[in-house]
Amino acid sequence: MKGFDFYIEQLSDELNSYEQKMFRVQHDETQLVTYLKKFSKKHQASNVNKIYLVRYSSTGQIAAWFGLKAATLPYNDIGDSFLIPAIELTHFAVDERFKNPNPESSIKTGEYIFWNFILPIVQDVSNKVACKALFVFAIDTPKLVKYYKNVLKFKEITNTNEKQFFEYAAPDYDEGCRFLYYPLSV
Repeated sequence: MKGFDFYIEQLSDELNSYEQKMFRVQHDETQLVTYLKKFSKKHQASNVNKIYLVRYSSTGQIAAWFGLKAATLPYNDIGDSFLIPAIELTHFAVDERFKNPNPESSIKTGEYIFWNFILPIVQDVSNKVACKALFVFAIDTPKLVKYYKNVLKFKEITNTNEKQFFEYAAPDYDEGCRFLYYPLSV
């Protein structure tokens, strides 16, 4: 795609603090930068979270980054409770300077990264081990939630009275966020 010249790599110890400090968030996403600076290397090394850097090919600059980890979702189906295998999109941030590298395209960088990097990794895992959904705790702003739902095709639990939907308690880090999921299988 014209204007999208990115590659991904897993976070490594070679990432220097200058690169981390140079990352500019788009919205009120300061907790994402804090995580990248303070916790990402430790979590990557201890296999708590896999962090991927999306770099701009011509400069090597970090254009975006995201985190993925295995998870389970509690599910209640009219009296029967069980766990469903899933993958959590723990973090997803695009540097504001790379929000739209090709003004002529209607596709934004985040959408490109989701469809071309994140979803292929998740689908590869899902083809090898049982995995029913990708989920995210999105910052609860109307614009971001609408983006996840309308552009990236995530779904929101809307009928909690029937108790046939995923239920999940957000960790402290994600307090105030909205639970959204992307079904991987029927």
